[in-house]
Amino acid sequence: MVQRLKSFLPASGTLDTTQRRLRAVPGSFFLIWRWSMWLYALIVIVSFEPKYKPASGMAISYQQIATILLTVTFIQTLVVTFYAPLFRRYRSRLHYFTLRVTQATSGQQKRRGILRLLDEKEQDIMPALARTRNIYWDTAIYSLDLLVCGLVMYYSGPFAAPPFGNGSPFYRYGMSTAFAAALAYRYRGGLLVALGYDCFAILGMLVPAPGSSTTHYPATVIDIIGSLIDTPIAALLAAYLTTLIESYAQSKRREQHNARTQRALVHVGESLLKYNGDPEGLLQQSAQQIRQGGHFQRTIIALLIQQEQDAGPPNPIISTIIESNLTDETSFGAPTIYLQQALLSKQKVAAFEPQTEDNGIARCYLPLFKEGQLQLILGAESWRMTPFDQRQEEFLTIAGSQLLIALENMRLTVQMIELAASAERGRIAREIHDGLAQLIYMLCLTAETCEAQAQRISERTTDDPALLDPLTERLSRLVLLSKQALWETRHYMFSLKPLMSGATTLTQMLSNQVQEFETISDLPVHLIVLGDEEQQKVEQRQTRHYAQVGAAIFRIVQEALTNAYKHANATELTLQIHFQTHEIAVNIDDNGQGLPVRPQGGAIYSGRGLDGMRERTSELGGSFAIQPSPSGGVRISASIPL
Repeated sequence: MVQRLKSFLPASGTLDTTQRRLRAVPGSFFLIWRWSMWLYALIVIVSFEPKYKPASGMAISYQQIATILLTVTFIQTLVVTFYAPLFRRYRSRLHYFTLRVTQATSGQQKRRGILRLLDEKEQDIMPALARTRNIYWDTAIYSLDLLVCGLVMYYSGPFAAPPFGNGSPFYRYGMSTAFAAALAYRYRGGLLVALGYDCFAILGMLVPAPGSSTTHYPATVIDIIGSLIDTPIAALLAAYLTTLIESYAQSKRREQHNARTQRALVHVGESLLKYNGDPEGLLQQSAQQIRQGGHFQRTIIALLIQQEQDAGPPNPIISTIIESNLTDETSFGAPTIYLQQALLSKQKVAAFEPQTEDNGIARCYLPLFKEGQLQLILGAESWRMTPFDQRQEEFLTIAGSQLLIALENMRLTVQMIELAASAERGRIAREIHDGLAQLIYMLCLTAETCEAQAQRISERTTDDPALLDPLTERLSRLVLLSKQALWETRHYMFSLKPLMSGATTLTQMLSNQVQEFETISDLPVHLIVLGDEEQQKVEQRQTRHYAQVGAAIFRIVQEALTNAYKHANATELTLQIHFQTHEIAVNIDDNGQGLPVRPQGGAIYSGRGLDGMRERTSELGGSFAIQPSPSGGVRISASIPL
């Protein structure tokens, strides 16, 4: 948990950085000012006698008024201190590390500890009092603070001269309410509260507070100006200094953010290079690096594939979802809804869901495109006080673009390797065709010529013709073996050559294969084509999947013909191919001896060639079967969906 939090915090490390202390200066100034002025009021009230006698018939003494005012302001200051964001920061840190040492926290307490750390990072300048998203709650807090400070200043007027405004021992204490508003809302907030505070000073001038002398104090211009001008000027100065500090803090934050972003992007780039040959490892490591670099609590990477449609452009669907979580929490919920929104709208999906008074879940899902097609959706989620801003979106865009480029480079690398392998296979096929295949063909012709010559000699000889029978039989066997060797060589050559290239259709390829097989084996093959391949949609026949289906059908037919020629002792074969809207089916029948039978009964369905046909079919989601043929031999059936 601690290591996760370290990765979640800025690279500067702990809470006591220069920037954090700088952001805490206004709040510290407010608390120091309020406590100091409270002590000043205490000293003034205790050390000095009242300037005026209380009004006749007054039921409460100066000492009682002083006690009440000191008690009220002490409680007010104490409450403000304990609930001030500055004090809560240190209290949260102490509470969190206490929980970490004892290791006796629940998952919710851990989450709140993390949230407190996050809140500090999101705020620029810590306000003296609360500042939430609820403007009515904030207004009530600052209004109540202004009311208490104004009434205390008003009722403490009789303790000094003049008996109103800056003559009150709590006048400077009450000025801190304008400081608090200026620290939180800058000029407008500070001036508004300062004017409200001046209203209580004017009230003291016009309506003397209870306990004031019966003889009205002659107000001077200096007293009036000092009572009305000091607080607004102090509020303006506090707002100005806070603005300067905030500007500097934001500048430092931008520098730190840029440096952190650069480091994070470097780490992401290192992951892209390290896992260049492992797509799954690349996605897992990239999700973790993006989460750490962007200071998110969860990142989601959704990889898309383009699904072909009967009509219209391809439809992107989600094929892989990779997640990286900071904690084991499930409070974020499933990302499926937001992924589907981004997938359907093909636009950024940003949301902020308030969970408590001060925190909520910020979400951002960015779709990434390549050549106008949606390829990737990158999502991020965090517990925050505010929604994600432009910086987080820019980071996700840059990191996602790098990831998309890496995946594309990986795909191009695989494609380049396949092209290189295909070119090499083509070269080897040409070498076999021009070399070994030609030699075996010449051997086959020579063996046939020798067999025919031996038969003619045997027919014309007057001696014992049976003497030539062994030679004729061996030559016949040699012809058969040479034809099988030629077919095997042609089989290997076709296995090496790329299929479904150019405008060649599957029907043409099978026709050429059947003709060559008949020429070499002297076995007739009846080719039956059901349906019309040309009626297949042009877009469908140009897809990579259709090429894979055609290649699989070609190899299955090739292997079935080879098996029938070598093992079935058949005299004829039938090849039937059926082109349908959603699949291609093929049947190869022979009239040979059928499948051998196990001693215990049952046909043998083994053999590497049969396993290869079955694997080719299952890889493309098709079905494969071997069963007796109506003609007495074996039927091999395969159907593969388009």
